[in-house]
Amino acid sequence: MVKTKVGEGKVRAVGFNVLAQPGSYDGGTNTDRIAELERFIPLLRETMQVECPVAGGMAAVVNRILKLIRPAYEMRFYKKLNQYNVVDCALAKPVNPGIIGDGVIGLGKIAGVGELRDGITVKKSGRSSGITSGEVSATGVTVKVELSDEESGWFSDQIVADLVCKPGDSGSLILDTENKAVGLLFAGSDSHCIVNRIQNVMKLLEVEL
Repeated sequence: MVKTKVGEGKVRAVGFNVLAQPGSYDGGTNTDRIAELERFIPLLRETMQVECPVAGGMAAVVNRILKLIRPAYEMRFYKKLNQYNVVDCALAKPVNPGIIGDGVIGLGKIAGVGELRDGITVKKSGRSSGITSGEVSATGVTVKVELSDEESGWFSDQIVADLVCKPGDSGSLILDTENKAVGLLFAGSDSHCIVNRIQNVMKLLEVEL
């Protein structure tokens, strides 16, 4: 099992359901919008705050005491959930189909869907690190990913590749040497990228390539 951290999206939201290119981090505004959120797969967290009345009552009593001796502290009860994600993805609908190309910058058109296997060479074109390539080092991996400073989630059936990636590359399509789509980059560390299997992305978002 690997613990890693989610990267920042390649195309960023500038509103609740609006996507812009360039993203807001790169100076984009609502006038640069290229698509609107169509649907997404909700992420399952590792823990959830307990809403049980008994636990809430206990927390209230303890917090009244803490307020007197440690005003900056607060007690909350959390339940550890045994649940796994398989993707971190969303689908956006272009505001104008003509502004979206059918190729990957620097890599060309997608030649269909391929299968990820240990040892194969893969590549991507990312917002931050550009075009990089590497090998798939593991498949069917379960990883714990930090979703924020306070939350994390477990992901199963993931792919690990020794592909250079940086914050901002998340959302990059992973291609094999035949330019077939094999995965979707969503997290990484200094030495490896974590990739959703493209078949899982397509199935859950109900899309085809």
